[in-house]
Amino acid sequence: MTLLGSHPAVYCSGEQYNPYAIVGIGEERDDSFEGVVRQRDADPVGFLDRFYAERVPPGVTWAGFKFMLGHNIAAFRALAERPDIRIIYVWRENRLAQVASLIKATRTRRWAQQKPDAHIARRIAAKPRQISHRWHEFEMTDYLFQHWLAQAPHRSITLEYRELFAPGFRERICDFLGIAPDRRMKSPLVKQGSNTIADRFEDPRAISTYFREIGHARWLEDEL
Repeated sequence: MTLLGSHPAVYCSGEQYNPYAIVGIGEERDDSFEGVVRQRDADPVGFLDRFYAERVPPGVTWAGFKFMLGHNIAAFRALAERPDIRIIYVWRENRLAQVASLIKATRTRRWAQQKPDAHIARRIAAKPRQISHRWHEFEMTDYLFQHWLAQAPHRSITLEYRELFAPGFRERICDFLGIAPDRRMKSPLVKQGSNTIADRFEDPRAISTYFREIGHARWLEDEL
């Protein structure tokens, strides 16, 4: 999202339908009752329309925002009825890493980070079955969404998380949008945890035992 937003022809905002806040660009956050409840949750489709009508700066070729599956069903239905919208769908094969990121972000309300600090090394308190609950939800949600996307009229591109860091990704995503790559494209974000996923937890032994038993030992290792 931040990589796309660094292109001068693209306006790409954060999680507009995050349950806890309207997440903008950089440090922009609105977690007020007026913003989250009255302006957005009481009228999710109107909020979507106002985003494109009022928030998008003039002169950009593409505009959009990060939308997580499960954020808002009314907004999803509205987007589904607008086939002119292009969909960049990112999924993550390493469900343990995905759940770790969710738990940490939800507990701290830090949805993204641009500078290294002690928060990165802070470990997560979580039990194996709590993680099992979440990763199966993610797996099922992605499975159902992939079937929906396959028959949707929208132009789309599907990317596994690690592809975002692969050589040639900038050129690939710009080609999908029909714009030329720009040398200034760069994401300012830093990872919010160890690259070795098991090390993100306070009790890595219990987590490791569980995932080895169910055949997903690879999720415990370095993701990138």
